[in-house]
Amino acid sequence: MKVQKAAVVGAGTMGAGIAQVLSAAGIEVILKDVQEDFVDRGLANIKRMYDSRVKKGTLTQSEADALFANVKGSTQYTGFGDVDLVIEAALETIEVKRQIFQELDKHCPPHAILASNTSALSISEIGACTKRPDKVIGMHFFNPAQFMKLVEVIPGLKTSKQSTELALSLCRELNKVPVKVEECPGFLVNRLLFPYLNEALYVLQEGEASIHEIDRAAVEFGLPMGPFTLFDMTGIDVCAHVTQFLYQEYGPRFEPAPLLALMVEKKFLGQKSGAGFYMHPAGAVAKKDEEKQLNPELAALIKQANALRPAVGNAKNFDAHRVIMPMFNEALYAIQEKVAEPLDVDVAMQYGCGLNRGLVSLAEDKGFEWCLNELDEQQAIHGERFRAAWILRKLVRGSISNFKTLNLEPVATH
Repeated sequence: MKVQKAAVVGAGTMGAGIAQVLSAAGIEVILKDVQEDFVDRGLANIKRMYDSRVKKGTLTQSEADALFANVKGSTQYTGFGDVDLVIEAALETIEVKRQIFQELDKHCPPHAILASNTSALSISEIGACTKRPDKVIGMHFFNPAQFMKLVEVIPGLKTSKQSTELALSLCRELNKVPVKVEECPGFLVNRLLFPYLNEALYVLQEGEASIHEIDRAAVEFGLPMGPFTLFDMTGIDVCAHVTQFLYQEYGPRFEPAPLLALMVEKKFLGQKSGAGFYMHPAGAVAKKDEEKQLNPELAALIKQANALRPAVGNAKNFDAHRVIMPMFNEALYAIQEKVAEPLDVDVAMQYGCGLNRGLVSLAEDKGFEWCLNELDEQQAIHGERFRAAWILRKLVRGSISNFKTLNLEPVATH
């Protein structure tokens, strides 16, 4: 099936970005939200995206106008009767999504694929509230959708192979890089990213390294920004919510560092509140090589967090691997659970997080035996957060040096 007409439910930042991506591919799009002013704001954002391309010279004004004309706004489900695809990008609560999908099930034609842009919620649960769970799928675009290449494609328990193939094919038509991910809490990228962010908090509150040192080490390793810069950009309250969710789902290795909840309690939420780990004065833009100003109240919060979870006292000297290894280890857990293929893990981290080196190919530099020894040493000091995935012991016992030696065939998902 060729997608000729689509709808996006939710006209916020993500919804507008997804609608722009669809319209740029020549697909007719309905952009729906519950209020007219939300729709108008979404359309204005899409118009700005096209205006920017005209200014950059990548589109002529007539080309931009023609593509923008593909998008029509609505506060009703009128026009949904002949769509081929809907992508929901509404509030990240299961109750809201269930309600939307029940309405979509009523108003969309039987052949229509119903996709959710959720970053963590259960696709199977969303599909179960419809009469077409075989046509319900996750299509998790990354923010900003108009620029970020990665899309996690997540089938639910009853999603058909045909629906999955259509979603993967559409992503390629949209010039995106799709990675098929089996449904699990946090899917792939967030599941891997948050142990890294959480460990950075533990390093900080234990006094093993400063914010600047940790951020600098992460960038030198190959990430586009350090964990604390990312915390402030994403929103510390959002990160706290995701961390708590993953802890509830996966248990001890996701145990949140106390510092995160203290930051939320003090309303230090990052850029949106003017202060997080760094200060973000209104209208001030830090120069490229300028060291960002730290939140002066942070020292007291770190002391308080350390009282709640005292430092171990015999930690190894800090280097980037202290925060990278939990991310690497979670990638191995995902691989052993068949959530994703090893080659796709590296693709997802490259296009979803900007990591300029392969995460699972870390073993090419160090070897699986070194990685296992490092995790075992850190587990002896810090506990369950570093318990090695059993697949790593299996690889070491089998004298496998890296995944390439297993002669894995690439999976055709990107």
